Amino acid sequence: MDASTSGRFIRTSKMAVTAVCLSSDDRMAYSVSKDGTIFAHDLESGKRTKFNWQRTEDNAHEEVGKAEWMKRKARSISKNALLAVAISSDDRYLAVGGGDNKVHIWDPTSRQYIRSLGGGTGHKDIITGLAFRDGTHQLFSCGADRAVKIWSLDDMAYVDTLFGHQSEVLAIDVLRQERVVSSGHDHTCRVWKIAEESQLIFRAYGMAVDCCKYITGTEWVTGASDGSLAMWSQTKKRPTSVLRRAHGYPNPGLGPVNGQVANSLNGHAAAAEESSPSFTTTDAEPVGAGSVGGDAASWIGAVGVCKGTDLVASGAGDGVIRLWQVADGKVGKVLKELGGLPARGFVNSLQFSKSGKFLVAGMGQEQRLGRWTRDGAAKNGLLVHQLNLKPQSPLGGQE
Repeated sequence: MDASTSGRFIRTSKMAVTAVCLSSDDRMAYSVSKDGTIFAHDLESGKRTKFNWQRTEDNAHEEVGKAEWMKRKARSISKNALLAVAISSDDRYLAVGGGDNKVHIWDPTSRQYIRSLGGGTGHKDIITGLAFRDGTHQLFSCGADRAVKIWSLDDMAYVDTLFGHQSEVLAIDVLRQERVVSSGHDHTCRVWKIAEESQLIFRAYGMAVDCCKYITGTEWVTGASDGSLAMWSQTKKRPTSVLRRAHGYPNPGLGPVNGQVANSLNGHAAAAEESSPSFTTTDAEPVGAGSVGGDAASWIGAVGVCKGTDLVASGAGDGVIRLWQVADGKVGKVLKELGGLPARGFVNSLQFSKSGKFLVAGMGQEQRLGRWTRDGAAKNGLLVHQLNLKPQSPLGGQE
């Protein structure tokens, strides 16, 4: 794999970009930010279009009384902030959500507002994640009210609520199967079997699990606030591999990526297997873009997976987007370091193009869910890195 050493930056909102999604043809990128703006970016021409959002009674925020445990404290978010965005696989619907506790539905082609979903059956606190099931208009949402909700956009209606998380749900992902993975502040990942109306609980070793992405229908990767990057399998209750401080080198953004720095819990480093990799990098070290340093810089805020391949990306605030290969280990899948891409600021979202030709990162001066640290030297916007992937056979088939 050859990667551009300096990506193309697209300036967007005044505040941090919190989430990004791509259209099915990889031509358009849609971003949302903490100031409540939605942008559509033509990645070929570079043209940027802002969605015109007129607040009405249908989409206005409603203040409601909340129980003590639901009052936002450290993760205080503006009611106008947007924290999640997702687009259906046929590009018919664009869903956004955030601080007003509602899911807002748009037509991404005409950029016309359709309606909001919520009210009495909706979330009772901020919405932190959205995901469409591939090939359908079934939408899943998660929020700080500990709930995962199911919506049908064919009927524009609420379907069901999934309970189980004991604290804020921070991320959600789904492929084609009716199996959804979510992660949260209760130190767990949960796989929801929708048809069977059951759930599987997987407990993490460390702190809050801030992000999760499916690799195959039974395997996924997570990033946590303690800087650990973990591989999971549906057949094991604990991670098959954990990289401690995957973004936590002494000099963030400047340390070697191909060194044996991050150790895994299964007794060997992620790069221990010497099988010939599907991806290679020409540079021995990433080009770091600098960082504010401290523990906040190692907090993994986003992970991305290139569907149908063994390529994974993770982002924090250390100045480098790390690239990993999913490889076979002694007791399951592990992550092998490949290289890095410069990225100044906090990486709040990562999306690979379906073609595998580029990687889009949503960047900000602050983390997605709070204002614990601010990097004044960073910019708010999208960072696009071009990739050149070598042909390979798919990893275990894509669901």
